[in-house]
Amino acid sequence: MTTTGIIFATMREAEPLLRSAGAEKLADDPFPAWRFTADGDPVVVIVCGMGKAAAARGTDHLLATHDVVAVINAGICGCIAGSAEVGQVFRIQEVRDGDLPDAEVYRCDARRWNHLPAARLVSCDSPVFDPQRRQQLAGSGELIDMEGAAVADACTRRSAPCCLIKGVSDMADEGGKDAIQRNIDSVSGAVADVLLQGLAPSAWAANSTEQARAADRAEPDGHAADTDGLPAKLMQFTKIEHTVFSLPLVFAGAWLGAGRRVPPLSVLGLIVAASVGARMLGMSMNRILDRKLDAQNPRTAGRELPAGRLSVRTAALVALAGGAVYVLACILLGPLVAMLSPIPLVALMSYSLLKRFTPLCHFGIGLCLGLAPLAAFVAAAGRLDLTSDILLLALYAFCWMGGFDIIYSLQDIDSDRQTGVRSIPAALGSRRAQGVAMGVHAVALASCAALLRITGGGALAAAALVIAAGAYVCAYLPMIPLPARFFPMSAIAGIAGALVPMLSSG
Repeated sequence: MTTTGIIFATMREAEPLLRSAGAEKLADDPFPAWRFTADGDPVVVIVCGMGKAAAARGTDHLLATHDVVAVINAGICGCIAGSAEVGQVFRIQEVRDGDLPDAEVYRCDARRWNHLPAARLVSCDSPVFDPQRRQQLAGSGELIDMEGAAVADACTRRSAPCCLIKGVSDMADEGGKDAIQRNIDSVSGAVADVLLQGLAPSAWAANSTEQARAADRAEPDGHAADTDGLPAKLMQFTKIEHTVFSLPLVFAGAWLGAGRRVPPLSVLGLIVAASVGARMLGMSMNRILDRKLDAQNPRTAGRELPAGRLSVRTAALVALAGGAVYVLACILLGPLVAMLSPIPLVALMSYSLLKRFTPLCHFGIGLCLGLAPLAAFVAAAGRLDLTSDILLLALYAFCWMGGFDIIYSLQDIDSDRQTGVRSIPAALGSRRAQGVAMGVHAVALASCAALLRITGGGALAAAALVIAAGAYVCAYLPMIPLPARFFPMSAIAGIAGALVPMLSSG
């Protein structure tokens, strides 16, 4: 068995995790300590007290006394730059001491929480609520706390992997003190949920000290060393599994094209193959064209191409393979589909370029998703005779993804402004951008309601519409972390919207 250590600064930050995990008390001195198990492996939690000195002592004690193989520093933090919102939980990519002018930058290992947005952390001995001090520190990171750098330093000295998970409790401004007291319990609860979801302590056994160092070590070509196999890299690169969330809209288009019934399985199989191939092509081209921009954004710098874990040549071969699957499936679906197949191809290969020219770039990916049910309809119907129901479904898909892409881009406001990426959040700011997204989603819901009416409605279809509406509402609730407002809310809204015509009784 391997033991993971978790350090919190205060009891209020630790309590939600201790309560949820059913932890048992181990000691009161020199630090309060608890123990619980996750996946059968022990986890030791200590509360070290606030400040870098306390955090350093706590980390040394944890590593020396409890024989842990890795340390996680978790808790609340303030936001000093970027578009982070209260309640959002981040994995820390790098941390530095904000009180030292030439402080070392420590890289952190948070690969078990790769689904979380990444950020840089600055640690200071005193809380920062002064605008001038906040501005001085903003160039070094997006988030600020009082312990992270000391934990990372102690782990580095003892050659132990270190991971930092931080939840935003305040904006490090003049209202910060009150915000911390108001938000600490809910934010600590969100951090606890994230920790429990990702805790698989046995994973640290495979990630030994040398492997953790190798993850950040440079190879001769200047790329980061990597131990993942090619299949795992390709799965992460293409995210093929995410196709499942757009497939219901494709199935709904095919359902309508076949006269509101299941099309022949051979046709349905080719439609799925075309969808998967299109996903591979579109994602690969997006990553290839955006690799330099991704390298400049802390959230995306760890992606396969900018991090050097995958070559551009390999990415191009993946795009070519996806395009070949798509084209072959279209040819087998008949001459009409084959003739029309270049239209989605152009959209898939070029939508990521729009962010260089217009803030309306979000509707490029919306167009790709809107074309999907239209293409499935034509493939199943065998004719280009678009009906009002499929046009409404296509409008729904267009607005569904266009609006959610605006929400997704809220994470990158500052990076987009610095790198010249054009997006609605970068152009309008967070509040007004969410207003635009809300209007787009209102159109999506209106089109879905119209689709419900013309397809005959029914209790099940109406329930699907209500679920979709609930997902859209949740996408704008500030207490829900921003990543969760994009996913899984976008998936729920997409699947529920697709079910409206398929469950209608008409």
